[in-house]
Amino acid sequence: MSDVTTAPVHLTPDDYHVIGPQDFNAPGLSARESIGPFVSTRALGPLLTIHDSRFEADTGIGHHPHQGMERLFYILEGTVDHDDALNNITGHMGTGDLGILTEGRRGMIHSEWNNSDGPARAYIFVYPTDPTPATASFDAVRDADAPRTQPADGVTAKTVIARDSGRLRGDVREIVDATLDGGSTLTFDLGPDEAGLVFVVGGDVQVTVDGTSVRALRTDHTVLLPPDARARTVEVVAGADSRIIQAVTGQGYGFRRG
Repeated sequence: MSDVTTAPVHLTPDDYHVIGPQDFNAPGLSARESIGPFVSTRALGPLLTIHDSRFEADTGIGHHPHQGMERLFYILEGTVDHDDALNNITGHMGTGDLGILTEGRRGMIHSEWNNSDGPARAYIFVYPTDPTPATASFDAVRDADAPRTQPADGVTAKTVIARDSGRLRGDVREIVDATLDGGSTLTFDLGPDEAGLVFVVGGDVQVTVDGTSVRALRTDHTVLLPPDARARTVEVVAGADSRIIQAVTGQGYGFRRG
């Protein structure tokens, strides 16, 4: 079913579903799902799945098939290696890199593995491609190539993927990784029919949408911003030193809960 709400939706870790090693048949790998088939939120804009995935040292998920989607792996910690056995494509993702895994119509049979001796963590977005390319591909926005700005006092914003970058094949429009000093404010805009989210990597923030506050968000909390016909201004105020991931998408499927 599809909710008609345009109000922010606050998710805590209690709202996530933990997919464990036994579910993946992959010892050492787990993922907390905030959007997807195992939780109440089935879609936000084009996003059909969001996983906060953690890999223990020298572990990962073995080769398995996917088709028709694009997967963004934003590496929060450690390294992850990509191997697509069907298309003979490999790739490496280091801390701060954004891996772009495009499945194509042919699909991929891929493995994602932490080949290091330390932990790894990837924040993963999954959405359909339009148009869908014929074949799979791997691309990466490297941490060193992502621009940093200081949009406000005490705020450093890293543009992980920029609007109109031309590198994505779905309607994900912007991803920003921001650090905020306590007491600072990050402001961003959602245009008409745009959706967004804020995920708190660490810290304590208050999110306000056009002057209406959401409950305080702490580490690992998420606020979902369903699409709305009107433009909105979002303010993120840090109560303590904090780090957030901010994403903006098109309307896609709207906001669906099931």
